[in-house]
Amino acid sequence: MRPTWAVIDLEAIAANVVRFADLVGDAELCAVVKADGYGHGAVPVARTALRAGATWLAVALVEEAAELRREGVEAPILLLSEPRPAEMAEVAGLGGVRPTVYTADGVEAFAATAAPGSPVHLKVDTGMHRVGVAPHGAVDLAGRVVGAGLALEGVFTHFALADRTDEPITGLQVERFDAVLAELADAGFDPPLTHQANTAGVLNRPDSHRSMVRVGVGIYGVEPSPLLRSRCRELGLQPAVLLRSEVSHLQVVGPGEGVGYSHRWTTPAVTHLAIVPIGYADGIFRGWWEGGEVLIGGRRRPIRGLVTMDSLIVEVDEAVAVGDEVVLLGAQGDECLRAGEVGELLGTIGYEVLTSLGARVPRRY
Repeated sequence: MRPTWAVIDLEAIAANVVRFADLVGDAELCAVVKADGYGHGAVPVARTALRAGATWLAVALVEEAAELRREGVEAPILLLSEPRPAEMAEVAGLGGVRPTVYTADGVEAFAATAAPGSPVHLKVDTGMHRVGVAPHGAVDLAGRVVGAGLALEGVFTHFALADRTDEPITGLQVERFDAVLAELADAGFDPPLTHQANTAGVLNRPDSHRSMVRVGVGIYGVEPSPLLRSRCRELGLQPAVLLRSEVSHLQVVGPGEGVGYSHRWTTPAVTHLAIVPIGYADGIFRGWWEGGEVLIGGRRRPIRGLVTMDSLIVEVDEAVAVGDEVVLLGAQGDECLRAGEVGELLGTIGYEVLTSLGARVPRRY
């Protein structure tokens, strides 16, 4: 068996959920477990989050909700985007899965197959401009929901720039959402759940907590952006994944030798190299080598040459031996490689680093 796997720390996830629950007080906490729990495993993460105080779950796809139900997860599940009309029958059959709606067609499709009084959540586009009904259309669509015999259980929106305190758009989104809720109230609609805050909103905008918050990347111990890195560490969030492998081969190469495909790196002197059996087919970006490091023996060691499909090359010293543990994400000794920092190095975000971990990397809990 290949000595490469990811260790998922469910206790860390539980501790992170508790910290967010304490932070939001009486608001319900919806744990976002889409994309296979951001690469950590949706089912074990969902169970852990619910035991730690989350009351709702959220996913992106009908298939993701179906997996949770198959595995016996009974908590309310929110589908974050409107399913296609052809999927609404499956949604209705899953029991307790709330579809998001933002079109008349979506409302009609769910009403045609769901039991009377089935709950839905209405999404309003207050400035993200991805999906959602325009603010001026919210009251009309709410009327269609109720008129079709469905229950308007929730109304929500999504922040575009909540990680920044110097952008006026977040305040504008809060104002637009408040205005929509006021218009709905004037029209006689009083949904029991309103939600706006994602992880960044929970951390940066207490005024956006409403009656529920949706926490995604934060429950995995990863900051939404470098701007909130110190805030997450102050809160005591713990990274929940340790991605590890081992040194599988060692060699010594003379000076002036090209290393790896395309010889993107050349040895400046006699160099000790370690081969690690993990590569871009496992989610280690090909360009991770440019400034990227791993941990061996509690020390940071530079990746040398392009990451290949199944392995990568690391510059080491004569103290490193075959079989030594190699950490690509997580802690070893006093050092720690965090997903957010790796994402910043790669010109992306920690979310992408986590969700790119391949299925052929076994998860151990």
